[in-house]
Amino acid sequence: MSVPSNRRHIVRFKAASMRAGEGRVRALRLDHLREEKGALVCAEGESTATTLPSLTTDIWCVGDRLLAYRASRKTLTVLMNNRMYLVGEEVIRVAEIVESSGAKSIFVICPDGLYLFSNVGVSTTKYDPAPTTTNLVLFHERVIGAAGQQMRYTAPSDIRSWVNYGEQTAGWCDLLPTGGDVVDVVGMRGNVYFLREHGITCLTGYVDVYNFRLEDIPFGMGRIVSHAAVIGEKAYFFTECGLCCFDGSRTERAPGAMDEEIDLSNILRVQMAGERIFAASVGLTDGSQALYLYEPARERGRFVRRNFENFTAGDDIYLMRGTAAYRLTGRALPSGGSCCLTATFALGDLGEGEKRLEGVFLDGKGSFEVEAVGEDGIARSRTGEAGQWIDFPASVRGETVTLRIQSSDVDLSIGEILLRVRREDRV
Repeated sequence: MSVPSNRRHIVRFKAASMRAGEGRVRALRLDHLREEKGALVCAEGESTATTLPSLTTDIWCVGDRLLAYRASRKTLTVLMNNRMYLVGEEVIRVAEIVESSGAKSIFVICPDGLYLFSNVGVSTTKYDPAPTTTNLVLFHERVIGAAGQQMRYTAPSDIRSWVNYGEQTAGWCDLLPTGGDVVDVVGMRGNVYFLREHGITCLTGYVDVYNFRLEDIPFGMGRIVSHAAVIGEKAYFFTECGLCCFDGSRTERAPGAMDEEIDLSNILRVQMAGERIFAASVGLTDGSQALYLYEPARERGRFVRRNFENFTAGDDIYLMRGTAAYRLTGRALPSGGSCCLTATFALGDLGEGEKRLEGVFLDGKGSFEVEAVGEDGIARSRTGEAGQWIDFPASVRGETVTLRIQSSDVDLSIGEILLRVRREDRV
C-alpha cells in the first residue's frame, strides 16, 4: 500500500535578474515597473512640460527642443522661442544635422517634400520632390537620405544642395530591388546602413561616383516594420520576429525584449530617448496602446501605462495629452492606475510528483495583490504586504504557474520573489 508524502521547496528569484527564457522563468512582462538599484520599482511619473498651442495635433523633439505640429495650419512651432515654420500636411520625421560650421539645422521630412528651417527668421526651404522620405544621416560631410529604392546625397559640406545633381556634387543611386523599399537610414560604425523592407544594404566609402560601395548584408529576420534607434554601436528596430538589434554585420533578437504581446502590424512611432533608451508607441494584441521602452544596457523591455495621444523623445520623453505636453520623470502611478509584474515559472525541475504552489513572499516593500494561475486555469488571489508570506486558500497546481503581482502603491519595491512549492510524492 502507498501512502502520500510530500516535500516543500523554497524557490527564489532575484527580481532584477529575471529574464524570460532564463532558468525557471518562461515568460515575463513588466507594466509600469522599472529596474532600480537591484530591484523592480514603480515606473515613471510625469510633470507638465508646457501648454501646447491650440489645435496642436502632434509633438516632435530635437535634443532639448520641443516642437508642436498643427495639421490644420501646416505649421511646426519651436516652443522654446515660439518660432513658427510652414511644413507639409503630414510630418514623417524631424531630424537635426550639424553643419561644417557647427551650426545645427532642423530638417522636416514630409511626403510632399523636405523642409529646412532657416536659422535666421522663420522661413523654410522646400525641396520637392522629397529627396528622402525616411531619414537623414551625415556621412563624410554629405547628408544621405533615401526614398523608395533610391539613395540620395548632397554635395560635400553643403546640406542644401539637393537639387542640382552632378558628377561630383549632389547625387543619387538606385539600390538593387531585391531588398524592397528603404524603411530607414542609420549611420554607425563608420558606415551608412539602409534598412529595407526585406534586408539591409551597407554604404561604405566617401560618396562620390568613383569611391563608394553598396553591399547587401545577410538578413533573415523577416520584414522590417519600423524605424530604428541607434544606441551605442547597434541599431534597434522591429521586424516580423519582434524587436531586433543590428551590429553592422548581423541581426538578432534583442535579448530580454518582452515584446510578445506587441501587435507588430501596429508600430506607430520609434525614437531614441537620451541616447540610451529605445522608445516606441505600439499597439498590443489586446487592442490597447502603450509606450514600450527597451534599455540595451539592462537588456530589458517594459511598458509604461500612461494615457497619451502622441509621444516624442529627445533628451527626454514627452507625452501629448489634451492641450499639454508632459515629461516623464521619477516614480509615480498613473491616475487610477497600477503597476504589474506578470511571470510564468516552470517548476518541473523540482523532481517528479505533482507541484502545488502554497504561498508567495516578496522581499521589498509596499502592498500588493498576487494572483496565481495553474495549468487547470483556476485563478487564486490574495492581498498582502512585502516582507511576509502570502498563503493561498487552496494550493495552485501545475508544472508551470503564472503569477500576476499588481500594486497601487507608489513605494512598491520588489527585490526578490520566493515561492513555496509542495511536491507530492508516492512511496
